[in-house]
Amino acid sequence: MREGAVVMKIVSAQLELSSDGNFNVINLTDRVSEFVSGSGVQDGHVYVFYQHSTGSVIIDEFEAGIMSDLKEMLDRLAPRDHPYKHHIRAVDYNGHAHLRAALMQAEVGVPVVGGKMALGTYQDILVIDDQVDYEPRYVVLQVMGE
Repeated sequence: MREGAVVMKIVSAQLELSSDGNFNVINLTDRVSEFVSGSGVQDGHVYVFYQHSTGSVIIDEFEAGIMSDLKEMLDRLAPRDHPYKHHIRAVDYNGHAHLRAALMQAEVGVPVVGGKMALGTYQDILVIDDQVDYEPRYVVLQVMGE
């Protein structure tokens, strides 16, 4: 290795979440913060990736009014009781969850500065799970930096 070369560190983990679905909102901020602190990375980025096509991960304020407004917006855009083509297979009836996930994102990234996430005062990392039944859900965390 060259003298003065920067060594990039990458640390990954998978979280298992318990969720009943149906617009279940899970605040991951504290768990991601603990992961970043334990990684030893001082400056870099942390990525949070939701491993399902029936939900998403967002950064927003975890406040009851905002969550209610978000749910109402998604209910208008992709209502649960719509006759989706996805339901024709008669395997599952979660067409609304797939469409809602397509409107949002499966991954968010946050800068890490001084060993901590550089989230704003009212920013939280939230998983929105719209699956129609209980199943374990998984999130991959990956922090990269020095």
